Amino acid sequence: MIPIIVYFSGTESFMAGYPFYDVGKTEKLYPSFVIWQMFYFLQFIALEFLFRGFLLHGTKRKFGIHAIFVMTIPYCMIHFGKPLPETIGAIVAGVVLGAMSLKSKSIWPGVMLHYGIAIMMDLCVLYRKGIL
Repeated sequence: MIPIIVYFSGTESFMAGYPFYDVGKTEKLYPSFVIWQMFYFLQFIALEFLFRGFLLHGTKRKFGIHAIFVMTIPYCMIHFGKPLPETIGAIVAGVVLGAMSLKSKSIWPGVMLHYGIAIMMDLCVLYRKGIL
């Protein structure tokens, strides 16, 4: 994901939308941005619990491996309105994160991967904006 994030962090749509916390040119990242990132991390726990925990593991008995695709549809939909490459990437991410969760029987690998990608995008965009 690193080359993909580095590339897309320089596109107009990603630079306009990230990071969600608007860091001013002269603002220091600590404490406000760091505190905001802590809450952002909690959001990923909730998001992974809903999609990979509740929707995926809650439907796997009925749909088997196809539960991944049942979960991926609404997961992709929450990315509507974000940059198009991210919305399309959410389909791939939904399948990959779903498979990881089924194999590990846990949401935690997905939490770490998902947040890792998010923080990397934020930091790359901040770097490209000249804030880092």
